[in-house]
Amino acid sequence: MGQTRSFLLASFLLLGTTAGPSLHAEDLQARIDWGQRHVLSTPVTGVVREIAVRPGDRVDTGDVLITLDLRRLKAEVRAAEAEVERLRLELGEADREVTRAEELYDRTLVPIREVELARIQRAMAASQRARAQADLDRTRIDLDDSHIRAPVSSRVLSVGVTVGEAVSPALSPPILVTLGGTDPMRADTTVDAAVAARLRPGQSASVRVQGQTLPGTIRAIGWEPEDIGFGSGYRLSVEFSPPESIELRAGEPADILLPDPASTP
Repeated sequence: MGQTRSFLLASFLLLGTTAGPSLHAEDLQARIDWGQRHVLSTPVTGVVREIAVRPGDRVDTGDVLITLDLRRLKAEVRAAEAEVERLRLELGEADREVTRAEELYDRTLVPIREVELARIQRAMAASQRARAQADLDRTRIDLDDSHIRAPVSSRVLSVGVTVGEAVSPALSPPILVTLGGTDPMRADTTVDAAVAARLRPGQSASVRVQGQTLPGTIRAIGWEPEDIGFGSGYRLSVEFSPPESIELRAGEPADILLPDPASTP
C-alpha cells in the first residue's frame, strides 16, 4: 500500500511539473486574418480574354489567374523580331565595310577618312540594333505581363473584371484580382503595455483555432494603442501555417497562447 501511494504521489508531481508552463501561459482572444493581402493589377492595356479562377479558389505560386488578349502583342513581337533580324544583317554589312576600308587604307588606296566614316556607320548600325533589341525585350515583357499570375500560394478573395472587359493602366490602375495569403496566416489581438514590453518579434507562440492548437511565431507588436475588437491596446500579430485540412476565413475567432512569462527573456 505504501509503495502504491508513493508511486501516485510521484506521478502527480511529475504531471504538475510538465503541465506547469501551459497552465501559466496567457490565453488571449484573437481574430484570424490573411498573412498578406495581394491586390493584382496589370501594366499593359488589353481586353480580358480568360478568367481561370473564382473567389474561394486556392492557387499556387505562378498559377495563371487572368489572361488578356494576346493577339496584338504577339503581332508586335513578330514585327520586333523581324526588325532585329534586319538590323543584324545591316550590322554585319557595316562590319564588312569597316574591314574593307581598313584593308584599302593599309594599301594606301583610300584616306583615313574613309575608314572613320565606315566605323561611324558601323557604330550607328550597332546602336540601332541595340535599340531594336530593347524594344523586342520590352514587348516580350508586356506579352508575359498579359498573364496575371499568383505571386504566392493564396486564396482568391475577389475578381474585379469580366471576360471582354477592356483594362488600361493609363486611365486608372485596374484591380483584377485580390488574393489572401494562406501560408502563413495571421492571428491578431491586442495586449497591454506590460505584455507588449516583454514580447519580441520571432518569439514562439501558439494559435488555437477550430479545436486545433498550431505552432506560430510572433510577427509584430504595435507601438501605438488601437482597438480591433478586444479593447484598446497594442496590436499583437502571430503568424502560423494552417494544415490543408483546415479551411480558414478572415475574421474567424481564435486564441493566441503566449509562453509562460517566466520563460520570456
